[in-house]
Amino acid sequence: MTFSCLTLRNVLSATLLIQVTGCSLVGLGLFGSSGSSFETAGEAQQRAFTLQGEVRVPEALTAVAPLTAVAPLTAVAPLTAVAPLTAVAPLTAVAPYRLLAVGPVTQTQSDWNPDGTVRYTEVQIIDPRTGEIKATAQTDANGQYNVRMVVTGPRHPFIIQTILRNARGQVAGFLAAPLGANINSIKQKRQAVDVTPGSTLVTFSSTLMTEAYETFDPRKGFVDVKSARLATITQEISPGALSNAVKVLDASSTLSESRSLDSLLTDTATASAVLTYHAKKVAQSAAGSDTISTESKLSFQSAALGKMVEKIGVFVPSPQATESRNLFEEIASQVDVAEIQQTARQIQEALPTAPLPTLPPEPTPPPPSEIGIILK
Repeated sequence: MTFSCLTLRNVLSATLLIQVTGCSLVGLGLFGSSGSSFETAGEAQQRAFTLQGEVRVPEALTAVAPLTAVAPLTAVAPLTAVAPLTAVAPLTAVAPYRLLAVGPVTQTQSDWNPDGTVRYTEVQIIDPRTGEIKATAQTDANGQYNVRMVVTGPRHPFIIQTILRNARGQVAGFLAAPLGANINSIKQKRQAVDVTPGSTLVTFSSTLMTEAYETFDPRKGFVDVKSARLATITQEISPGALSNAVKVLDASSTLSESRSLDSLLTDTATASAVLTYHAKKVAQSAAGSDTISTESKLSFQSAALGKMVEKIGVFVPSPQATESRNLFEEIASQVDVAEIQQTARQIQEALPTAPLPTLPPEPTPPPPSEIGIILK
């Protein structure tokens, strides 16, 4: 079995500036406080925030053909195919709310611009706890989207996704991003999240840690995917950390040089499995045992992935880094286990009391030589 390698360019692109643009479609959501595990007692007041960003594919794709002419996706179960890459051997073997308003839809064919931004594509904001679409927006001519949300309490997880379609309405591509909204101050009233291959990689990695990966289908994305695990993991990925990490991941040759949406999807899924593998290894090391509760495992894995995403955004190769050492392995070696343990305790204290669903059986891991994202 052959897996593509994700390489890191020596020079990353300039920092992306998010510009406030007019809304092409605005959704307003109202969140109820009953049964939520992401709110603190006494903090149930309503909070408004603006979610904005852009939808973007690699520029290399735009030179091949317009989106309207792209063939439909053939990869319909990308996460199931790469799940074996995430399997970690045991330590014994190795050291409520509703959509209130939606504006008019612009009846214009979606396509991409020469810089990779995607114009006039629908953006869906989904609650991973229920699988429901809670708001929708449409990108403008520059690929920018803007959604005004009202929530009850400070913390809410979301999955942001867009399903790219050709001129015949066939699903040609899929992009997503996780959002752990945390509205605790005026500075956090504006949440910027770009939906790109790099953010999709992080979303897929979160999903591979849950039972949700078995039912994920890019033709509908995360609609109807209900997972308390996915909600918990998503909440630990802050918009700021994600934004920085996405710049690094999108600059890799695997993502930036893709020549088709099909190969982009499968390569993104493969790379996400490698990130998941190393995040699970970090969580295992921090826990210090394989015989921990389901809730503890979720807490450690959520903390590990959130911290690794943070580290990717500020990544600097160590003096010991070589081309035989992959990017996510290098990141994992820089994570402070004590920080993971502290964060995991905080996550577990906030978990819902309802039992978590059973995870699928751990897949058989492939030989270590088949797992690699090479530094260059």
